[in-house]
Amino acid sequence: MFPQFGATAETLSKASTMVFRIETDAHLYDDPDDVSIAPLLDSKFDSEKCEALKRLLALIAQGFDVSNYFPQVVKNVASQSLEVKKLAYLYLLHYAEKRPNEALLSINCFQKDLGDPNPLVRAWALRTMAGIRLHVIAPLVLVAVGKCARDPSVYVRKCAASALPKVHDLRLEEHTSAIEEVHLIDLFLHGYFCFHVINHLL
Repeated sequence: MFPQFGATAETLSKASTMVFRIETDAHLYDDPDDVSIAPLLDSKFDSEKCEALKRLLALIAQGFDVSNYFPQVVKNVASQSLEVKKLAYLYLLHYAEKRPNEALLSINCFQKDLGDPNPLVRAWALRTMAGIRLHVIAPLVLVAVGKCARDPSVYVRKCAASALPKVHDLRLEEHTSAIEEVHLIDLFLHGYFCFHVINHLL
């Protein structure tokens, strides 16, 4: 059909499919060994970093192990772009427990983000820190939980409460006596929550 144009039903169908895929995120799920991901993560353009991070998150959703990109992703937490930072933290939240030593390299960045004006960034930083299963940072995580327990954002306080079991387990492995320390924070959070619930009801 229309040989002068080199068009067939098959080629037209492929072209139509390609246009559809370009306009959606379907292409993000294609190839776990995509060699373009690594260079994009190191790009100076935020849009390209976002593209790479979206591909990694899509592959994670498909069940692929892309933890080998952890060192490159963790560097992007320091990005000034909220979109890049968000995508990087979503990746780190998935792999922080599996790659604790590499996550530890960015602990200063996580601590800095605990003071970020955006409550979402503060929550992401706390959740990632709590997911690093290393005894050496347990005191830092405990301080972070205490700080976030007094955060003006309800969401950040909720994340602080959710982080307590992880901190408790980590400190329990290190020193049994640390249970009392964690219980004090637990009681504080419980009292803080009850106080606000009662005020809201009144």
